[in-house]
Amino acid sequence: MTYSKKVRIELTDEQKAAIKNVTGKDAEALELSVEELEERIAPRRPGLA
Repeated sequence: MTYSKKVRIELTDEQKAAIKNVTGKDAEALELSVEELEERIAPRRPGLA
């Protein structure tokens, strides 16, 4: 199943600083497709259905 809707998660100041520290880039928010977000919340594991 493929979704086209995006989910935007605004970052806290602490999260923004952590991203800046690791990547050297500024970020205000994360934007993920619904499918990407679902995969991070509940990864699919082989053999489990």
